[in-house]
Amino acid sequence: MENVDKFYNAKNNKVFKAIFADPADTFLLETLLNLTFNTKVKDIKFENPELLKRNIIERAKTCDFIVHIDGKLLHIELNSNYKKWLHLRNLNFFSTSFGKDTEIGKNYDIKKIFINIDYTYKLPNSKNLDNVLIYTIETDDHIKYVDNIYFVEFNMDRIKKEWYNVIEKRKRKLFYYLSKLDMEEEELEIEEEDEFVKKLKEKLKKLNQNKEFVSFLSREEDIEFQMNSERSEGIDEGINIGINQGINIGKNEGKIEIAKNMLQLKFDINSISKVTGLTLKEIEGLQ
Repeated sequence: MENVDKFYNAKNNKVFKAIFADPADTFLLETLLNLTFNTKVKDIKFENPELLKRNIIERAKTCDFIVHIDGKLLHIELNSNYKKWLHLRNLNFFSTSFGKDTEIGKNYDIKKIFINIDYTYKLPNSKNLDNVLIYTIETDDHIKYVDNIYFVEFNMDRIKKEWYNVIEKRKRKLFYYLSKLDMEEEELEIEEEDEFVKKLKEKLKKLNQNKEFVSFLSREEDIEFQMNSERSEGIDEGINIGINQGINIGKNEGKIEIAKNMLQLKFDINSISKVTGLTLKEIEGLQ
């Protein structure tokens, strides 16, 4: 299945990363951060974007990158869909970057601020949550365990619907920009004077015209769809014949198709074996 005619906006994790985690052009990211922290970013330095890679499934589903700005270490991630395990996984990711920054042999910098920023769509009960949620590590009595660690989550669905009702100028502009991450293709043709939105549209056009990039995204979606379908089939059958047996049920043809797609995406065979359950010999036979 090839989605060559599909338009990919910045709600897609890979598109978001390609646009905002670009060391050669940091204008869009700097603009968001300036508005978020009400400051002027003086220095921006990207970490290796593969730092938090744990396994091939996580990288196929998520987008994250790490950036240092003016004494702050930011772990930034866009979440197209909310899952129950999302916050726990993000905490694990963030802990990895925190630990890397404070390895044995280095001095602990108690002045540095560590912030995890999530742009999350489809939060449960989103209409009853604030536009921006800030979490800290503290007791029920609001006694902080650690002073310099924060988790900031943007409620993207509510922001998309209500940005124009925000009175405060800086926050209104920030929310307006965030509302453009999932713009539709027809919006690209609308005249726009704002420099941020113009730049965002230019990058979206360029990426969607890149056949290799779009082909990569469509194949990746196919892999995720097939894996999710296979899991669902196993769960449904497991309801009838027992949980333990259901876990082990899988469609061999589906596993082979997934393996073939992953080989096309240049994944190593050890990772493919872990994802599909196929043996190394079986995978090598598909090459």
